[in-house]
Amino acid sequence: MDGEGGRTVGTPRADDAFELPAVLARLDTDDRDEQRAAVAAVRDTLADDPAVCLPTVPKLRRLLGDADVDFHGEVAYCLAELATESTADVAPSTDEIVAFAVENPERPATAELLRCLATIAADQPSAVVDHADAIADVIDRRPGYDRRGLKIFQQLSAAQPGAIQSAVPVLTAALEDDPERHGVVVLSAVGRLARSETPLPTLEFVDPALELVDHDAVPLRRNAVGCLADVARRTPTAVEPAVPELATALEHDDGETRANAAVAIARVTAELTSVLEPVREPLLERLDDDHDRVRANAAVALGHGRVDAAGDRLSTLAHEDPNPDVRERASWALDRVSSA
Repeated sequence: MDGEGGRTVGTPRADDAFELPAVLARLDTDDRDEQRAAVAAVRDTLADDPAVCLPTVPKLRRLLGDADVDFHGEVAYCLAELATESTADVAPSTDEIVAFAVENPERPATAELLRCLATIAADQPSAVVDHADAIADVIDRRPGYDRRGLKIFQQLSAAQPGAIQSAVPVLTAALEDDPERHGVVVLSAVGRLARSETPLPTLEFVDPALELVDHDAVPLRRNAVGCLADVARRTPTAVEPAVPELATALEHDDGETRANAAVAIARVTAELTSVLEPVREPLLERLDDDHDRVRANAAVALGHGRVDAAGDRLSTLAHEDPNPDVRERASWALDRVSSA
């Protein structure tokens, strides 16, 4: 049974000095009380001086692999905290950390180990990438999924988006299970995958993302709209049903929401110009937006639709806008409109 904290037999008093040689020796004994006391000493020291505890990592790793230890939760907590202090010291333990999680997916210690792996993935993704399938299976077997585990895939997607391909079904299931809790992390990860060259194994995450386009929580709404924009780069037909909601998002107070919506609409209209008519007026209004990306992508969408009414404003943007990207996009759109 995992230890959940509290002072145990042999635990040093709070005012006892941390003596590394003594702690290492106690971790090496076969006496469980001595080992437990040494782990408690490490935990007690982490808040004030985690660096001094780094040499204990190999010993903690060995205890993690000992099936007879009944304080794995304490060991896992220490490893997770030490990974925050120095990923380089804990990353070599990744194989053992994953092995424990695979064998014990529902134990409390595994929650701390997933937190540890998320820290490693952020700094040394190469240490974790080969374990993506196993980690996805662990998350799938944990009740209610685990946000710390999902965070691993968000971190991996930033460096190696293709590595999370096999995890997309689990990420989708987590999104459907609790979109408000898991949405920001999941949509960030699958959006990055959609931007990469790696094929998407499923688009089942699109429907729950569509339902979050007008969510009150700004980070969740931004990521939902941004994810749809990423999907529209490859599969605009999958995002077509969201165009009315994206038109509403164009008028949101949050500039990033408007910008992501403008990108998504521009990518859909690149292939499906028929969707432009319901969003024509909102797009025309966004040519005067104070956000550069909104103006640029509204111009692109209107150019795809060859909207004559945008001509004068596009000409002004093409020649006078302070942002070079807006000028370039507006010039392209103006050429399209003029040649209609």
